[in-house]
Amino acid sequence: MADRAFVLGLSGIPGAGKSTLTQVLLKTFRQSQAVYYDQFQTITRMPPDRVRDWFARGADPNEFPLSELVGELASRTQIHPADGSRPLVIFETPFGRKHRATGAFIDFLVWVDTPLDIALARATLAFLRTAQREKSPNAAAEFVQWQTQYMLNYPIVRPMYLAQRESISASADLVLDGNASPEQSAERITQELVRRDIES
Repeated sequence: MADRAFVLGLSGIPGAGKSTLTQVLLKTFRQSQAVYYDQFQTITRMPPDRVRDWFARGADPNEFPLSELVGELASRTQIHPADGSRPLVIFETPFGRKHRATGAFIDFLVWVDTPLDIALARATLAFLRTAQREKSPNAAAEFVQWQTQYMLNYPIVRPMYLAQRESISASADLVLDGNASPEQSAERITQELVRRDIES
């Protein structure tokens, strides 16, 4: 038996459909759990000029040590010998194995290949739904401000998304069509995991 949980890496640009796919997989694999890069990342809190400089240097994710995320992955992948099976940890990350410290945990990497225009529309819709759930009287104004900044930054990050597609998808074990339904994508992943003796 393996000495740690099996880690499925799910990668794609913002709006690719990673989070929706993760939720489907969590229901399919009842003993699974998820770790989300977004809960630990610092890039979106950086000023735009620092993001531009980072991208100009090659947008190397290893500039961010992400020690808390590494610790979370180490903790979540521990297993107890008495369990009798190898559990699944779904790691949702934009960088795949490119971020060496976190990528080292990934046993099987999936790239969700979604066209940029569709991903942008999905990301915008997700932001809008979040704003609609907010009860604050300033929620609408805050959403407009946030979305305006996102669109202003989009010309900066778009080339980075294209570069991600090239570099990360090249090292993926499976590339999925981001236009497929989450259920279709989950079924394709499930087939691969079953071959690796990961039980649903």
